[in-house]
Amino acid sequence: MKKILALALGGLAIPAAFAQTTSSVTLYGIVDGGVARVSNIGGASSWQQRSGSLYTSRFGLRGSEDLGGGLKANFNLESGIAADTGTVSGPFFGRQSWVGLSSASLGDVMLGRMLPTINDLFITSLQASYFGNPAAAIDGAATGAGSSAARFNNMLGGTRVDNVLKYQTPSLSGFKLHAMTAFGEVPGSSSAGRMLSLGGSYTNENFETGLVYHERQCGGVGGCTAGQDKDKIVGLGAAYKNSGARYAILYTRQKNALNVQGADADVISLLARVPYNAWIFSAGLQFLNDKTALNQDVRQLNLAANYLLSKRTQLYVLYAQQSVKNGGLAGMYSTTSNNGRQNQISTGIVHTF
Repeated sequence: MKKILALALGGLAIPAAFAQTTSSVTLYGIVDGGVARVSNIGGASSWQQRSGSLYTSRFGLRGSEDLGGGLKANFNLESGIAADTGTVSGPFFGRQSWVGLSSASLGDVMLGRMLPTINDLFITSLQASYFGNPAAAIDGAATGAGSSAARFNNMLGGTRVDNVLKYQTPSLSGFKLHAMTAFGEVPGSSSAGRMLSLGGSYTNENFETGLVYHERQCGGVGGCTAGQDKDKIVGLGAAYKNSGARYAILYTRQKNALNVQGADADVISLLARVPYNAWIFSAGLQFLNDKTALNQDVRQLNLAANYLLSKRTQLYVLYAQQSVKNGGLAGMYSTTSNNGRQNQISTGIVHTF
């Protein structure tokens, strides 16, 4: 009997030791609901109730465990939701699904599904999604599937990547290095569908800047076929911030977008974001230079006004106007016009928890 009791107490000693570590799990989310008017969807105007005009509605779980010696285990599971219908947007944890380790002296390692390195530098850091209207940004969120801008994908905004291994160094006087690879997982080929990113960033009290190179291999076992080539992106951005205001410029250059040979484009985005009492006013200008034979350049103006009811709740009004040259179709927020112009105006409420 004593032996049985000793074995039982010995088995309990192992979880008791683990229980001494410090851990936390947080449930969080954003609910964004509003109404929008689109001037042209396939030739007709439309009123719509929307979820996520300002921020994508979502909920998630994130947690951390202090393992001692400056080492932590971390995870994040995040699901997109449509507040207007109650449905899940995409895979259940399609926005983020990763686990990793972080060290104050060695940096962070993460594995799973997450946003690419180019997003870490330009959306998270420079806040490129605030180019007036994030739901309509040429270089920051979804555009109409048949629109001219949709022929290019500069890996910003809503583009998530599967099978990612990501690393970033600790901050050294404000400097960080960032690296990422995403396995293509194609049998018989270690390179097919693989993504690679390398970047650097610098941050101080008033200034942020980032530089990144990103490439995506063709997805077939035999490599790129006729009409395909390696998708390459170079991004450079900088932001100045002072007393809550932010002014930024972002440039991305893409070659062979979506692995289509010759699908090249440059995008320049300019941002001003200024708080005034409980208000935040934003304006953005974006210019897409289409370098293909179609020469369907895109110009877009984005404006926003946000009123902060509290730290967690705000009202917003957004306006976006897009024009496309040479017969290209305008498109924003996954809606496509039947000509080269489209306007959208939306208003709504956001609550975070």
